[in-house]
Amino acid sequence: MKYIGSKARYAGEICPILQKYIDDLNIKTYIEPFVGGFNVIDKIKCNNRVGNDLDSLVCDLVESCRRDPSLLKLLSTPSRDRFYEVRDNPAIFQNWYRAAILIFGSYNARVYGGCYGAVARTKDGKTRNYFDEAVNNFAKQLPALKDILISCADYKEIIPPKNETALIYCDPPYSDGIGYNSEFDAVEFWEWCRKQSEKHVVIVSEREAPDDFVCIWEQSAKSHLNNRSKKAVVERLYIHRSLYGKNH
Repeated sequence: MKYIGSKARYAGEICPILQKYIDDLNIKTYIEPFVGGFNVIDKIKCNNRVGNDLDSLVCDLVESCRRDPSLLKLLSTPSRDRFYEVRDNPAIFQNWYRAAILIFGSYNARVYGGCYGAVARTKDGKTRNYFDEAVNNFAKQLPALKDILISCADYKEIIPPKNETALIYCDPPYSDGIGYNSEFDAVEFWEWCRKQSEKHVVIVSEREAPDDFVCIWEQSAKSHLNNRSKKAVVERLYIHRSLYGKNH
């Protein structure tokens, strides 16, 4: 699914790493506290998959459309005026519809603080319908989302299973760049990861981590969060040092 900060372009490398922990340790429950666009969890094979996000927009969209995929046929490319009408009047429109318009129709999927991007002219002078492309991609993704337990809560409210080890994959809001995560407490988050690592396997996608977390994968890339100032970044996966090498 088109979603800001999505790990879709890294899923081909991240998912095999997560899957190896699941398979080697015979893990039955996989949890994503920051599921975003469901672009990692949809590729994971595990008995129980839990996708959580504090933002109800994406949860409403997935819940509604996997229950009734025909809803997607009701979508048409919004005009600029329609996009801003939907964005600025949340009480008027159904949650799933508003979610689809804002997620698929915003520039670079910047739902909050972003702008219209459903249709645009490319550098070669052609018109490209990004909205239709996003809807079609989501329709193809839906079958892989059917068995996921979806919740909408703060990550700290998640209660992992008590009698088994779960794999918890965290892709938290970035600590810089676009402002939508300005209230996210990174210190509190890493402390939560330490606590969960006492019982479960916690793997975190971030660019930097505290010293007691070990990098198990990294890849250089260009950040697309801000189109006017793209910069080189390094995406990494971290695990607490107490768990490093646990699946070997």
